[in-house]
Amino acid sequence: MKIMVPATTTNLGAGFDVFGLALDLFNEVFFSFDTDKTFIESTGKYAPDLESYDLFFEVFEFFEKKTGYRVPPVKIRQVCNIPVSSGLGSSAAVIVSALYIANVGTKANLSQRDLMKLAVELEGHPDNVVPAFVGGLVVCYQDGDVFDFERFELDFELTFLVPNFSLCTNNMRRVLPKEVSFEDAVFNIKNSCQFLAKIASGKLDDAFKYVEDRLHQSYRINQYEEMKEFVRAVVSKKPSYWFVSGSGPSICTDVKDVEGIPYLRDVLRLKVNNRGLIISK
Repeated sequence: MKIMVPATTTNLGAGFDVFGLALDLFNEVFFSFDTDKTFIESTGKYAPDLESYDLFFEVFEFFEKKTGYRVPPVKIRQVCNIPVSSGLGSSAAVIVSALYIANVGTKANLSQRDLMKLAVELEGHPDNVVPAFVGGLVVCYQDGDVFDFERFELDFELTFLVPNFSLCTNNMRRVLPKEVSFEDAVFNIKNSCQFLAKIASGKLDDAFKYVEDRLHQSYRINQYEEMKEFVRAVVSKKPSYWFVSGSGPSICTDVKDVEGIPYLRDVLRLKVNNRGLIISK
């Protein structure tokens, strides 16, 4: 059996922990239960960047704990087309694919929404995992056990600059402040609301004028000299917009001239994926 799990970009600047967007770039995951021992292997451009398969096993254990079903031995081969630890949802893709595999293997028959709830509980941030399930632009809400989202279909292409260094998502979360100023909070509220209003009105080009952030990006950027240099070079090109994808280090921007940007590894021009998780028998 084969599934295709899309890359995602989250936050979109001002929409911290709320906005998530699925992209037209997929990890392909082939799996079979015709085995007596779990075996995982990877191919594809970014496979050499993988350090372990611990997250797959963590998801399987979480699924077993929450459902009471035992995940049987499984053979998994994934084609890694999503850059690893780059803010484009490589970890979310593993979580989504592992939950789907566990659901099939155990015959638990959980609904997609139930799988999303498990993914949100495990990952902690709905904007990271929900778009990978449903596609499009997702506006997420989570407060304790209350989880909700709305989805918008978009026809838009975005450019991502992927550097040759990676950042640990958990480390990037730890550097965020416990408190922010009232002024900065209002600034982000205004931008995120205006962004969403433009999306709802079909004014996609105008929406990206409102991605500037004051809540999280500067704290993450300033943690690493390489990240500061990378962002400084992008900003020097005078883009009409830019934002850190997820917790970084990739940058989404409309910069056309990338010459001279240090550490640059890949330039990915990706359309919005409105399909989400794709399942093939």
